[in-house]
Amino acid sequence: MRRELILHAGTHKTASTYIQARLKRNRDRLSAHGIVYAFPEGDTTFKRLSKAIGNRDWSVWHDYLRQTIQPDHHLLISAEQLGSRLTERRVIARLGRIARLHGLQLRVVIFIRSQLDYINSRYAYSLKRFYHTEPFESFVSAALQGRLPSSEAFSGEHRQRQDVFDFWNYFRHLRRARRKGLSVNFIPFRQTVSDPFDQLLLELGLSPSSGWTSSPERSKNRSPGIRGIHLARELGLRLQQAGIAARRIQNSSSVITKEEAFRGWDDPPYWGFTPELAMLVRSHFKRNNQRFAREIWGRAWHKVYQQDAALLNRERCEYKPGRREQERMMRIADHLFNRLRRRLQPRPLHGWREPLERLSFNLIDTISFRSRHLRVLRSRRA
Repeated sequence: MRRELILHAGTHKTASTYIQARLKRNRDRLSAHGIVYAFPEGDTTFKRLSKAIGNRDWSVWHDYLRQTIQPDHHLLISAEQLGSRLTERRVIARLGRIARLHGLQLRVVIFIRSQLDYINSRYAYSLKRFYHTEPFESFVSAALQGRLPSSEAFSGEHRQRQDVFDFWNYFRHLRRARRKGLSVNFIPFRQTVSDPFDQLLLELGLSPSSGWTSSPERSKNRSPGIRGIHLARELGLRLQQAGIAARRIQNSSSVITKEEAFRGWDDPPYWGFTPELAMLVRSHFKRNNQRFAREIWGRAWHKVYQQDAALLNRERCEYKPGRREQERMMRIADHLFNRLRRRLQPRPLHGWREPLERLSFNLIDTISFRSRHLRVLRSRRA
């Protein structure tokens, strides 16, 4: 039996959090199927292994493999942070050698979203993390020029690749390693199978039957709705003007989604493309997409990503507030900005101040709404 070191490496925004939650809940069943899914000792993620690659500290990998490998079992590691690491030729080669030293064969599994879906999702995610404040059209324009606006929020070893949407070039070293014999599986994200966990199981040769334990709702990394995206940009502009970097904000990914939940917003998902802009993006990546699809799947791109046809005709869905709605949104953004700024310089009683401010904000908002409603009724009667 050829035992494998299987690296599920994202990519970004391909339901990795959800997949990992289900893998964790199904560790016993995976083990029964001959697959070990175990974190480094004392950890609850595989981030230590990814960080070790950045630091070129390969002893961390050797220690982990020595402690974790079981006879007649494959070893599965799931970490979206590995996706960018595996675009480096030397990293691919080194991990392959390390795997062989421990009696394993390296295998890489990566999900791929089509550019339309991926750009929109990445825009929403990076905006809610306050990595940039670009309008959607500017974000797309940068992407077509091979730039990633959100990468400016990172530096040093955390600096991101710019060409993440051009899969032909982004994965060129993995493609070359694949041609030389490395097992690399690129999975079209949510095309023929809607559940990405089921997609991964199928790729591992397992049946996605009903016996697999589901994940908690909180494991789904939800994107903001249209009002949440609008609010994220307003708040991001305030943080930018104040010189507050995104990396200084603790749990930045939850600021907007928590505010949406608090206010009871249940909006449709954001979609920034117009049909014309979507067609422009498709045309830009068409040649390299075809080359990638032919080499990896032996089929045309549109045969693999059949859902792109619907995305090309999807109308833009964004929040377009009137004057009063925009004024209210700006008050909410001011309120959140003041709260985040205070958290960076905590003082006594700040813990009490936030709930009191929320209460007063909502009270003023309710009184303001009712006053406007009464004025409208009186004007109609008159």
